[in-house]
Amino acid sequence: MPLGMKWDLRDRTRHGLSAARSLLLLSLPLLFGRPIRRRSLAERLAALPLRGTPLAQPVTISWNDHQVPWISARTDRDCAVALGLVHAHLRIGQMEVLRRIAQGRTAEMLGPAATRVDQALRTLGLATAVPAILAMMPQETRQWVDGFVDGINHYLARVEEWPSDFTLLALKQDFWTAADVITLGRAAAADVNWLVWFRLWWLRDRPGWPELWERFLEHGPGMIANLVGQFPEALLASALGTSRTGSNAWAVHARASATGGALLACDPHLPITLPNPWLIAAYRCPSYQVAGLMLPGLPFVAVGRNPWIAWGGTAAHAASSDLFDLSSLQDEPVETRREVIRVRGGRSAEVEIRMSRFGPVISDAVAMGGTYALRWIGHEPSDETSAMLGINRARNVEEFIAAADLMGVPGENFIVAEVSGGIAKHLAVKLPRRPASPLNEIVSRPADVAYWERLATGRDFPIERNPACDFVVSANDRPGEGSLPVGFLFSPPDRAERIASVLAASKPLSLMLTCRLQRDVNLAGARALRDRLLQLIEVLPHGAQAASRGRTGMILRDWDGSYAVDSRGALAFELLVAHLTARYHDETERAFHASVWTARALIAGELDAAPRDELLVALSEAIEKTNKDLDRYEAWGDIHRLVLSHPLSRLPLIGRCLEFNDLPAGGTSDTVMKTAHAAVARRHRVSYGSIARFAADLSSPDESYAVILGGQDGWLGSDTLLDQVSRWREGRAIRLPLRPETVAREFTRVMKLEPG
Repeated sequence: MPLGMKWDLRDRTRHGLSAARSLLLLSLPLLFGRPIRRRSLAERLAALPLRGTPLAQPVTISWNDHQVPWISARTDRDCAVALGLVHAHLRIGQMEVLRRIAQGRTAEMLGPAATRVDQALRTLGLATAVPAILAMMPQETRQWVDGFVDGINHYLARVEEWPSDFTLLALKQDFWTAADVITLGRAAAADVNWLVWFRLWWLRDRPGWPELWERFLEHGPGMIANLVGQFPEALLASALGTSRTGSNAWAVHARASATGGALLACDPHLPITLPNPWLIAAYRCPSYQVAGLMLPGLPFVAVGRNPWIAWGGTAAHAASSDLFDLSSLQDEPVETRREVIRVRGGRSAEVEIRMSRFGPVISDAVAMGGTYALRWIGHEPSDETSAMLGINRARNVEEFIAAADLMGVPGENFIVAEVSGGIAKHLAVKLPRRPASPLNEIVSRPADVAYWERLATGRDFPIERNPACDFVVSANDRPGEGSLPVGFLFSPPDRAERIASVLAASKPLSLMLTCRLQRDVNLAGARALRDRLLQLIEVLPHGAQAASRGRTGMILRDWDGSYAVDSRGALAFELLVAHLTARYHDETERAFHASVWTARALIAGELDAAPRDELLVALSEAIEKTNKDLDRYEAWGDIHRLVLSHPLSRLPLIGRCLEFNDLPAGGTSDTVMKTAHAAVARRHRVSYGSIARFAADLSSPDESYAVILGGQDGWLGSDTLLDQVSRWREGRAIRLPLRPETVAREFTRVMKLEPG
């Protein structure tokens, strides 16, 4: 059954049987496999294969108590080998899963229920441009990538024990290639718009679609990661969840800094899972001296610093793809190829992939009621690895921008600060040259392919540099108007506005305040809606008004807009909004609306549109339900939960053994510390949000800090799987110094890699 289709009884039966077989295959290793054994840091480090490494000279790896590595090598290639070895040591299970997702091989892990997901992934064609990218890659980049791959493969060849993921997901030893690394990078750059399109597609047939589409463009997506629905759709959402779909980043000019050095902060937003999608690392060799956050399996620091600059970024939500309706092109030539999908516990499936001049025929895999092709910037060659390596060694803003302009996908709003004190905000992107007029529909006409003949780049958009306010901010918000549209789906402005207001009011700024701002849970937009609701409460009938003042109304009046863990006001507000949302929209509608805007914006619209008498009745009923809920729950953290777990923890019954934390969480979907959730009046999990933090003060090469939600090690049972959680919750981070003498004091577990 292709994704997105409405299912009849036969389809549901077939899907149910496939899902049952997959669940059985995934459950058996948990029921009858070896129990997960605890492993100390010393045990884990002892498992690193040190000898016979494909090096020219010895390499030193120094570790701190959180299993963060600091690599020192005499040649670039040796450094890349050690880096690949470290990635594999910490995250080989996660890397193998991500590699199979990028290649459309999820059914090898998950069984029959994932066959359609693989068909969709292969039709999307994440690896289409990889051969051309490798052919255009400069020699120094290719040598670095090849060294990184050699380090991964040394681990695979020499390691004596495999992580639990290999058993749970039927993973096998499978050596890596440079093409695997580049394909993984393409998967991490997947277009954030795809999942929204697939979710909205069937709404186009509903009455009122033009008005819905207009509101959609006005508000942008509220919670694009919160896709709930049929099993294949959820799997596809998870598969594409590696793409960077959120984040906050800002930089402060040295003029406004308490230390006289520029400041930078960045916290990426991704689905919340274990292992964390990021790891922390630092390394030094002739071409690089860099520390920061890396994505497992990719050989560069994505967020970090070197001695001269620091950088971070947020997803630009760039419109890097178009859907083309081919229904009117009856004679359009299409190339066809057949591919075999291997299925765990079942027969292999053969699928047909069709390619047109407009892109792959995506409607073959995602049922859309017609014939549609998907064109994506990522189908064209662009060398993001060289771009990021250039950023890693850049010495000033000019060199940074020159490197960033090599990027094609996913489209990044980069923030950079330099030792000289300067700051900048630069859009790195490649886009079709669409007109600036509003987008009328999800689907483009075949004639619109002309916009793709000459692509726009970051040079076509203004660079914000050293502004008079002394800071630059990016939070996936809508960019300023220009002659070319960057995209159509942006986050609400709350996060960007909050960051800017705090920075403007707090000069001179310190690194401590910067780090505190990353944990900010204040939401002014919620107070505005709260005030409108209180005005309505004042005109309720006397009995309902009295009841509201006794509970919900009184709590809301005293609320300051904070979504702290212990906030009773945030609890009352969210309960009331959830009950009002349920009053006007059924569960299916709410699931669709979650792709479009937050419940706050939805209810604000209802306050404008609903008849007054009907609205007062709905509000009275919602208050009554909220009052009852307030007898069960004391604070926001009672229902807003941070659950850290392995992806297989969602398996019925036995999956709970893969849940490791269930903690109260602060924040909400639009606070700086993003903890996204749907409109729910019950205990729920945070699905997506801030999962890593980096901050740097460029007045000192040693003043850089990072922390991730979870820990460095991907091995279940490891002492460093979850050891950073307390640091995360308390706002403490791990220092990443660049001076060798500081590294020697703080990274005290020293190992030598010996050449083979």
